[in-house]
Amino acid sequence: MSTYPPWAAGQRITAAGLRAGLPDWVSKSADEIVTSSSTLQLDDHLTLPVEAGATYTVHSQLFVSAGDSAADIKIGWSFPAGGTLHFGGTGAHTGALTGSTSGDAEFFGIRNAQPNGGGGTSLAFGISSGLNTWIRLEAILITTAAGALTLMWAQNSPSGTATRVMSGSWLELRRRA
Repeated sequence: MSTYPPWAAGQRITAAGLRAGLPDWVSKSADEIVTSSSTLQLDDHLTLPVEAGATYTVHSQLFVSAGDSAADIKIGWSFPAGGTLHFGGTGAHTGALTGSTSGDAEFFGIRNAQPNGGGGTSLAFGISSGLNTWIRLEAILITTAAGALTLMWAQNSPSGTATRVMSGSWLELRRRA
């Protein structure tokens, strides 16, 4: 089993070495809304720094709501150019939630993201009108340059009624190598 950072027998334990083995974590302090846009935008809160030449695991839980179930939400990522990010998510399927009803609704997807969250690399999740729901995301990020990992999101279908990522949503990043 490998650990990060690697410790050698007899090596002096330091505060920096101990801190390097802990995850970084951030939480949204306020709701954020998008209206009438399906263009991915950087989240105002869910961003963490990454180092060059590193491998990370990423975990996130988003609490979301929308006034229009047809708008739904799509998720992507921004990260330093040259890196690779494989991600998937669990949440409601875009076709499973309509109006203010819910039923069996599950979605899992995986994509290889482009550098800087470019291209059309995103996953879409359903939101029922006027109800709160959640989305669970997991990823592996391999970097070649330092920078930041930032959640990106937008409405899946533009609507004049707001789609919201709510306060309390969080992002956790743990360096593995």
